[in-house]
Amino acid sequence: MKKFLIISAFLVMVLASVANAQSLTTTSYSMGLATGDMGDYTSNFSGRGFTLDYRKMVQPNLGVGFYTGWNVFYDERPFDTYTIDNRTLSGKQYRYVNSLPIMVATDYFLKPGEDFNPYLGLAVGTIYTERATDMGIYRFTQDAWSFAFTPQVGFLYSLSRYAGINVSAKYNLGLAAGDFESTQSYVSFNIGYVFMGN
Repeated sequence: MKKFLIISAFLVMVLASVANAQSLTTTSYSMGLATGDMGDYTSNFSGRGFTLDYRKMVQPNLGVGFYTGWNVFYDERPFDTYTIDNRTLSGKQYRYVNSLPIMVATDYFLKPGEDFNPYLGLAVGTIYTERATDMGIYRFTQDAWSFAFTPQVGFLYSLSRYAGINVSAKYNLGLAAGDFESTQSYVSFNIGYVFMGN
């Protein structure tokens, strides 16, 4: 959590220093569904997350900036016998996943200048993924910083010259690294408020 707060403070300072004319800053509520290996570990739909996006419009239809956020996934497994790291334990499992992407991003807007403006985007960078499995008094953790990319699709709806609503879907994919032998991925569904710079 301390690392997350430090990274968030850094991003806010960077945002404050570069925000100027023709910029979009979006804060969103994020819901997620784990897929692949992460989905096998936590299969529940999660409503715990948020994202922060910043884009500087370098062309009327092209924005470049960064993307970060935090999604938390949770699953409860019944009393059973589980094998973890060559150990066999019996009990009820509580499983948690925390995911923190930090990426550079670009979006291509299809209808610049219009109130309803759909876009396609791609972000590239890293994702920190942490898994924690609780069984009784024991906790088993795995984590990794991995190379990652996030394609996204969405739309921006302008409420005024200075504000708008953003709706997007992002597919976050972290490659195998650290304690994970396979990719860690999830789809996030985001709805947020857009601050538009002049």
